[in-house]
Parts: sequence; structure tokens; C-alpha cells
Amino acid sequence: MRRLLPDSTASWVILVLVVGVIGTQVLAIAIHYSSRRESVVLLESFRIAERVATLAEIISDARPELRPAVVDRVTRPTLSVTWDPESAVDPARTPDWKSQLLGEVVAQSLQEVSPREVRVSYLGADDWPSPVNPDSFASLLSAASTELRHGLEEVIARHQTSPTFFISVQLPDSTWLNFAAPYVEAASIWSNQSLVLIGAMVVVVIALSILILHRLTTPLRTLAQAAQRLGVDVTVPPLPERGPRDVRQAIRAFNDMQFRLRRFVDDRTRMIAAISHDLRTPITRLRLRAEFVDDPDQQQRMLADLGEMETMIRATLAFAKEEADPEPRRSVDLVSLLESVCQDWPEAMLTTADEPRRLAYLCQPVGVRRGLTNLVANAVKYGDRARVSLSRTAGDIVIAIDDDGPGIPEDEMENVFRPFYRVDHSRSRDTGGTGLGLSVARAVFRAHGGDVTLANRPEGGLRATVTLPRQG
Repeated sequence: MRRLLPDSTASWVILVLVVGVIGTQVLAIAIHYSSRRESVVLLESFRIAERVATLAEIISDARPELRPAVVDRVTRPTLSVTWDPESAVDPARTPDWKSQLLGEVVAQSLQEVSPREVRVSYLGADDWPSPVNPDSFASLLSAASTELRHGLEEVIARHQTSPTFFISVQLPDSTWLNFAAPYVEAASIWSNQSLVLIGAMVVVVIALSILILHRLTTPLRTLAQAAQRLGVDVTVPPLPERGPRDVRQAIRAFNDMQFRLRRFVDDRTRMIAAISHDLRTPITRLRLRAEFVDDPDQQQRMLADLGEMETMIRATLAFAKEEADPEPRRSVDLVSLLESVCQDWPEAMLTTADEPRRLAYLCQPVGVRRGLTNLVANAVKYGDRARVSLSRTAGDIVIAIDDDGPGIPEDEMENVFRPFYRVDHSRSRDTGGTGLGLSVARAVFRAHGGDVTLANRPEGGLRATVTLPRQG
């Protein structure tokens, strides 16, 4: 069920509008049809009552010997009249609301005639038998003469598919005027025209909603894209503040947040660079003093420690410089870049059998090369060799670097990406390095929208996996 529901604000708004439009239209049409149906019944009752009253007055004023001729002359397809000693309407039949309404209207219209009794019965279209059988109307018609039945049979034959009112009016002389009037039903409001009108209205509402919502949600989509870019590069330009007021407020808050993040990163980078630069002077003085140490063994240890500190400071300064002045991006061939990295290490081998000879990619070439070099160097130093492979998935470019080393404990997989962090049994001072290699590599690839992860291989060794988003 949840899969059928919309998953965006625009879709929800359109769904609510469409359901609201259809619901209100259906409700309005139903109310209109109900009131219209009652009005049509009332108007039809007045029409029939007026004709019945007029004919009843004419026939009642005529002499008895002239009444059959008058009845014959006034009978029409829309109103059949018979004059008989008996009523055509069975008084035992319970009248419905239409019959009661027509009976009251006819009684009011016949005040000049002063009838003794008025009986009305309504026969709907579904109540008619087929074929017409006079004997089946015993419940509706009282015992009547052959002439009366003959007249009613004509009406029935003529209007057997239409609803019909049967009206019996007892004259002052106790004779009965029996009327059969076809009832004109109100036309159904659910016509093709009404359905087309509702459909057209829904289409117009959807079209206008899509246009308006697209205009309203465009700044939100831009804000979402900017948030994704901010996770990669905090130096992206601020967003233009446009759209509705609440959207402009959100964009303004986002731009302020980006400015504060950028200021925080810059302050941190400058602080690190300043500390690293200032440490070079005391290290140089310590190196000069170490030259005067008489114990050769102690002297070598001191110089080694100072050399390692200088290496760490140089790496930190280089990293801080790249953060402060990022490299411009340009298109390079990733395959050629990987080949160049592997050529610097005889123990590294590139396998791209299933990939094209060229793979253009827009990136910071020096930064990507440094990140890949750090990963290959780690594989060679701590795993004897590096096997590099390049593959592509539906959304990413994947570079895998495998080694044959001892691997890394599972609980240390993320710790090794921390600056200057070492795993005791594999990242010792004897192998050299500053502990910044993996940190720099992850920073480089995340700046390109990708990442680097580590995992122990089942057959032994460590695998470093670089993912970069595909372009185009």
C-alpha cells in the first residue's frame, strides 16, 4: 500500500487537489441532482394536476350522455381518460411519495369540482410486466368494466417502458374519472457531457498544479543539490535567494551555514599550517644540538625522530596548502593515470582487461594521483605487492587495490583514516610514513563525490576500494 502513495511534496499536493476537485464535483452534482429531481417531480405533478383538474371540470359539467364522447375527444397519448363506475386504482395499494405528492396537488386543483375522493398510484418502469397481461394488474386495478380495462390496456401498451401515474377522481355523482399519465423522469445528471466536464476540470487542475508546483519546488530541488555539493566542496558559490518567502529564508540559512563552515575550515587549516610552520624552527635548533651529542647511538635516534617530525610537518603543510588553494579540475584519462601510478612501483600491476583503453574523467589530476599513489604505496609497503583493477557499475567507477599483507583488524578499519594514526603491528615507524596517507586519500576522493573503504579479503590481504561517481 505504501508503494502506491506519493513520495514527494508535489505528488501529495497534486493528489490532494485532484481528490478534492473530484470529490467536490461529485458532491455538488449529487446535491444538484437531488434538488433537481424533487423540483422536476413537483413541476410534473403540477402539470399533470392542472390537466386532470381541467378535464375533470369539463367532463363533470357535461351531461351524462355526452361524457363518453367528451372523454374520447380529450384523450391524448400524454393523458388517457376513461369514465367508469369503478376506480382504476386499488385503494389497498400503499402509495409512494410521488403518488402522495401528486394526490395532494390534484386534490388542491380539484376544489372547483368538489370530488368525493382522489386516488393516485405510481407504476415505475421496472414494475411493468412484459408482455402486457391485463390479469397481472389485479393488485393495481379494481374490478372495472371491459371498456375501462380496454382503455387502460391501450395506455399500458403505449407506455409500458415508461413510469406512469394512475389517477382516479370520484365525481359528485359517484362515477369515476380514471386518468393514465406517463411520467417524464428527470434526465440523469451523469451524462457524457458532465463526465467530460469533470475530466476536463481535473486535467486543467493537474496541469496548473504541475506548473505552479514546479515553480515552487525548483528552489527546493536546487537547495537539495547544493546540500549534496556542500558535502563535497564547501567552496561552492552561495545559492541565489529566490522563490517564496519561506524558501528564501531556508536558502538564506543554508548560505549562512555554508559561510560558517567555510570559515571554520579555513581557520582550522590556517591554524594547522601556522603550527606546522612554527615547529620547523625549534626542530632545526634541535637538529643542530643533536650534532654535539657524543653517544652515536643516541645521536642517530634523535636525528631519526627529528627527521620523522620534519616529514610529518612537510606533509601537513602540503595538505594545508591544498586545502587553502584547491587545484582546478580538468579532464584526464583514468586508465592512463592508473598506469602512470603503477609504473612508479615495480610491485604494482594494473589489470583492465574488461575496460576500455580510455576513460575520460573530470577531476583534480594531482589530487587524484596523490590519493591513488598513497593507496598503492601502502599496499606495496605493508602487503608486498599491489594488484590494481578498474571496473564500472551502473552509477560508479570502482578502483580496487589488493595486497598480500596481514590485513587490518575489523575494529581498526575506520581508525586508520585518522591523521597520524598507526596500527601497532602493521604501521610501525620502521616502514616510514607519516600516518597521513589514508587521510589524504579519503579527503581527495570524498572531495570528488566518492569515497575509499578498506576490507580484509577472504583469501588473505587487504583491499582498498575507491568509488567515484560516473559522469555523463
